[in-house]
Amino acid sequence: MNFLSYMLGYWGYTKTTIGTQPYNTQPFGGTGTNGVTGIPEQISTVYTCIDRLCKAISRMPISIYSDTTSGRTELKFHRLYYLLRYQPNPLQNAQTFWETVEFHRLKFGNGLVRCHKDPTTAYVTKFEIIHPLRLQEIIVTGDTMTYRITRTDGYGTETVDSADMLHFKNISEDGYVGLNILEALKRHTNINERATAHIDNFHKNNGVQSTALETSFPGDLSAQGKLAMDDQRKDFLNTNGGPDNSGKPMLLPAFTKVVKLNLSFADSQLIETLKYTREEIAAAFGIPLFMIDGTAEKLDIEQLTLLFRTNTIGPIVSVYIAEFLAKLFTKDEILLKGIKPEFDTSVIIEMDYTKKVATIKEQVVNGLMTPNEAAAKLGNKTIPGDFGNKHYMQAQYIPLENYPEYSTLQKNDPTLKTQ
Repeated sequence: MNFLSYMLGYWGYTKTTIGTQPYNTQPFGGTGTNGVTGIPEQISTVYTCIDRLCKAISRMPISIYSDTTSGRTELKFHRLYYLLRYQPNPLQNAQTFWETVEFHRLKFGNGLVRCHKDPTTAYVTKFEIIHPLRLQEIIVTGDTMTYRITRTDGYGTETVDSADMLHFKNISEDGYVGLNILEALKRHTNINERATAHIDNFHKNNGVQSTALETSFPGDLSAQGKLAMDDQRKDFLNTNGGPDNSGKPMLLPAFTKVVKLNLSFADSQLIETLKYTREEIAAAFGIPLFMIDGTAEKLDIEQLTLLFRTNTIGPIVSVYIAEFLAKLFTKDEILLKGIKPEFDTSVIIEMDYTKKVATIKEQVVNGLMTPNEAAAKLGNKTIPGDFGNKHYMQAQYIPLENYPEYSTLQKNDPTLKTQ
């Protein structure tokens, strides 16, 4: 059986086994039937939520820093810096790579990345995305855990140690397999699809018309007469329809009159239902509604994106950082050298140019950023020499506890009138 046949035939579950006993079974690949199409991501709200989160994660640069008592340093020559930030493997750039991983995490509940390592140094040389449908089993034995996945050629399986597999998962019931968010949304996506289909079918069947033709057949009308009446009604639209017949009297078939329809079809109620399910779907993904329908309501865009970063992106980023630290960095790097990876979440905060300049200026005058760092962020030329690379702060403030030591009024200065 080739790989394609295997993939088409496998749409089931991933089994977690502890020791020799099956421990838990979680829906892992696919979501079964759901509503009309069975494909929740084809609902515009679901697609938009997934799209927003995938793009947010992929657009944030990943850096590696060393935090020590002497300050923070970006380690651009660390062995993982280029792989994480620019090119995880020869076939994909970082943006495409992390966007795909996040898509798998959102759709299947789990994003899997295999770490290929140099056999001599044990350092990672490239990252490979493992599609969640390739995962068959997670085996836990004592303190060891392995992933059994299908081979890329589709023939048989292979086992990967957990130390060589980055596993980014949604909230988990057993701590091994992430829950599928689309399964939790099945009811709402079902309502959404059926309501949309109901409205669509109603309009396809001319349910929006306000008038209709009503024919009363005489009791003694022959069969041939009924057939003739049917033909007249079919010809009615051809005879009276179109712009050329606008304003002309209609020639109604015999025994037929125009009646007004008083339909009770509640489009408004269904629209409210769609709105409700849209809000429920957005809430499940943690997406603010303004990112779906453009309604900013009372807050400005900067405040809304700040909430998005804090409440939605922050928890997702922590999933990635925790897995990076556990699988890619040594204990000495973390504890002794203060090394850790970091996503630059500030790139998703939008602000106008005036506010951006004011924010950067505030950091410069308070000694939190050098003038050259500020110039680089604004795209300006840097100051030559060392002065642009130093931190500055006005010196009016002195600690009250040390007032006699620092105050010039207490010094023996002949220029001071108080002396």
